[in-house]
Amino acid sequence: MSKSFVLFYFVTVILVEKAISFPREIYFQGESYRVEGDNRFLRVAKKCTGNRLGLYVPYNAVKFFWSGFGVADSDKVAAEIAQHVAEKEGKKGVTLETLLELEENRHIKPCKWTVPVTPECRQFWQDLSCEYASVARGEVRVILGPRVSPTSAWLTTEKDQLEYLRSNGQDLWGFKQYELESVY
Repeated sequence: MSKSFVLFYFVTVILVEKAISFPREIYFQGESYRVEGDNRFLRVAKKCTGNRLGLYVPYNAVKFFWSGFGVADSDKVAAEIAQHVAEKEGKKGVTLETLLELEENRHIKPCKWTVPVTPECRQFWQDLSCEYASVARGEVRVILGPRVSPTSAWLTTEKDQLEYLRSNGQDLWGFKQYELESVY
């Protein structure tokens, strides 16, 4: 075998291994994750303008987004993980659901997500998730479980909105990702 063939084979194997080992689209890729495409970002950004519901999001808290837990009371599990992870670093962690418990957000009356979910309740949570991603500033993190649905708020709205805002110079940083098994 010639040296050039061996080198070609070696480089090809490395490239194939790298291509296979890239994180799936649903994951942030650290501080320099891939940007998907401006058309998708612009569509989401237009959908997520303003603060119609008046959601208050404290700047100093670490904003946690979550999806795909697949267990009862996923919102409580996510809140507990967010609090635990942030406290280990001397910070306060919040999720969208825990923000609704703040006095500043008492005017927002959430509906209970049931199975099956009503169209009105689904729309309420989509709007609120969109607003959370739109007004979040400062440190942002995400916790993904093994059952992230392609129609989840994370994949259809929140992730794109955060990436769009960050790519346009908004004060967003961190973007650390946790997988459910590694944190809880």
